[in-house]
Amino acid sequence: MSLKSYLDRYDKTRLRWVIDRFPVSWQSRLVDALGRLNDVNYYRWKDRILQLTDAERAGLRPDATDADICAAAELTANDFARRLRHLRGIAEHAASHALMRARFGAGWVGLWLSHQARALMEARGMLDLWPEGPTVTRAGAVARMACARWWRRTLRKLHARTVEACAIGIGLVGRHAGLYASDEAVRRRAGQNARNAAALQSVTAVNDLMQAQTLAELAAKGTANKAIRRVELLTRIAGFELIAKDLGHVGCMVTMTCPSRFHKKTTREGRVYDNRNYDGSTPAEAQQYLSGAWARFRAAAARAGLDLYGFRIAEPQHDATPHWHCLLFFRQGLFDELSGLVRRYFLDADSPDEPGAQKHRVDFELIDWAKGSAVGYVIKYVSKNIDGHGVGLDLFGNDAITSSQRVEAWASTWRIRQFQQIGGAPVGVWRELRRINPDNISEHAPEALRVAVSAVNAKGEPGAQAIAWKRYHAAQGGIGCKRASMRMRLLKGERSAADAGRVGRYGEAVPARLLGVDADGVQLFRNHIHVMNPRTPAFERKLFASVESERCAWVVTHGERAEAERAARAVFERSGEAASTRIHVNNCTHRDLSRVSEFAPVRDYRPRLRRFRGVGEGSTTEEIHHGRESHPPY
Repeated sequence: MSLKSYLDRYDKTRLRWVIDRFPVSWQSRLVDALGRLNDVNYYRWKDRILQLTDAERAGLRPDATDADICAAAELTANDFARRLRHLRGIAEHAASHALMRARFGAGWVGLWLSHQARALMEARGMLDLWPEGPTVTRAGAVARMACARWWRRTLRKLHARTVEACAIGIGLVGRHAGLYASDEAVRRRAGQNARNAAALQSVTAVNDLMQAQTLAELAAKGTANKAIRRVELLTRIAGFELIAKDLGHVGCMVTMTCPSRFHKKTTREGRVYDNRNYDGSTPAEAQQYLSGAWARFRAAAARAGLDLYGFRIAEPQHDATPHWHCLLFFRQGLFDELSGLVRRYFLDADSPDEPGAQKHRVDFELIDWAKGSAVGYVIKYVSKNIDGHGVGLDLFGNDAITSSQRVEAWASTWRIRQFQQIGGAPVGVWRELRRINPDNISEHAPEALRVAVSAVNAKGEPGAQAIAWKRYHAAQGGIGCKRASMRMRLLKGERSAADAGRVGRYGEAVPARLLGVDADGVQLFRNHIHVMNPRTPAFERKLFASVESERCAWVVTHGERAEAERAARAVFERSGEAASTRIHVNNCTHRDLSRVSEFAPVRDYRPRLRRFRGVGEGSTTEEIHHGRESHPPY
C-alpha cells in the first residue's frame, strides 16, 4: 500500500470517528455534504471538520451540553491552578537568592510566571485564548487561568463558534434549513436565556427605601427589556430625523454587503445554491471585514467634512453572512461624494468585477420626506432584529417573532453588535440625565444642564421624547459638536472611602463608579463698569457644575422577599459597616429625596475673574481661570 493510500485510509477512519461525535441529526447531512464537494473544497472542509477537535482541547465533544462545558471548565481551571502553584513555588524559592534579585530585579517573578502560563496555553494549543485587553494586567491574566468562571465563559464561546462554523459549512444554515442560525444554536441560546431568567428570579434586591424586587423585575425596567430597547432606538432615530429636517439635511438608506467569498449560499432566479467562491469565512470574519471597510470610509468622510450622523444596523442574510443597513443624514449636495466614498471602500477595494457585485454589493435609497419618515424606513429592521413587534412575516415568509429569536442566537454566537449610533451626542449622558430630578437643579447651574434635564424628563405624547432627543443635542452644542467639546459629560468617581483602591476578582483596579453628570457653560454678568457705561456688553465667565443622579443603595440576597427585607434592614442599620456589601443600581426619578442620603444637589463653581480685554462697545471679554484642579473637588 502506498503512503498516499494509507494516509487517505487513515483520514477517512479518523473522519468517521469525528463525525460520530457530532449531534445525531447532523451526521447524515455531514456525510452528504462532504460527498458533494469538489476535491479542493473536500480537503479544505475535511481539515475544518478534523480541526473541530480543537474544541476538544479542554475535553469537549462537538455535541457537548452546557453541563459538559461547565465540568470541562472546572477541570481545566483546577489543572492550571495546580501547575501555577508549582511554578510560583519555584519562582519564589529562586527569588529568595540575592543573586537573582540583583540580576533580574524585584518584579521578575510575575513576568516569569506570565511567560510560563503562556507556554502552558501554547502547549495545549490554546494560545489564541490568552486573555488580552486594555484593562487586563499580567497578574490578572495569570489569575484567570485558574478561574473556573473565566474558563466557562471562554469555552462556551469557543464551542459555540466552532460548531456553528461547521453547521454553516455543511449547509445546516440557510433559507431551507436553519434560517440565520442552526437549530442547535437556537436551542443553545434558548437554554442560556432560561438559565439567566431563573438566576435573576432567584435573587432579591432591597434598597434603602425598603423596596424589594427581584433582579428579573429590575432588569425589565431597563434596556434589557426588548420593548424598552426598541422604543429607545426608534426615539433616537426620530430625534435625528427632526434635527435633519430643521437643518435642511438629506436622509439616505445605504446597504453594504460582503464580497461573494463570505457567502456560503448564492441565489439565482429565486433558487438557492452552494456558492463555489465560498472560502470558509465565518460571520465573525465577515463582520470584521465590514468594520474595517467602515473605519476607512469613516476616516475619509471626516477628511471630506461630510459630518454624517444616523444609525448602523447589522443583520444576517439567510446563510448567516452579516450585511449592514445605514441610515445617514448629511448636508444637501453631498450625496454624490458620499456614494463615491461608499463605493470606493465597500466595492472597488475588493472584488469589484465579480458577477453581481455592481448590482448587489452597495445600494442607496434617498429618503423622500413627502412619502414617509426615516423611522418608517428602518422600523422593520429595528423590530425584526429585536423582538419582531409589528412586523408580521419576514422576508422569507416566517413569523417575525420566531425569526427575531434566531437573529438573537446569531448575534450572540458570533458576538456581533447589531445597532450602533453614528455621530451625535452619547446616549450614556442622555440616560443619566433622565435619573436627575429637574426640581433639584440650581438656578445657577449652566443653562445647558438645566435645558437638557428639563428636556429629557418631558412627558406627553409619544413624539415628545423625539423632541427631547433633539433638544438634548442642542444643549450639548449641536449635532456637529465633537464629543471632546460637548457641554455635558458623565461624572465618575468614588462614592465613599470604602470604594477607594477597590480591586476585582483578578486583582485589577475596578473602574470608577458612575455618579452623575458634569457640565460647563458660560454665564453673562454685569458689574460696576456697566453702571458707568450701560452700553458695555455683558461680560462672560465660565461656569462649572456637577450633579449626582438619584441612586439607592441595594442589598442583594438569595431567598424570599421577607427574608431579604430582614437581611437588608440589618445591613442598613449598621450603615458604615455594610458599605462594601451595597450594590448601587439605577432607580426611577422623582422619588422622596429626603430619605436618600447620598443625593447631592448641584454645586455651583464661579472661577475668580482675572482680567478683561477690550472693554468697550462691541468688544468681548476674556477670562483666565485656574482650571478644574483649583475648584472644590466634585
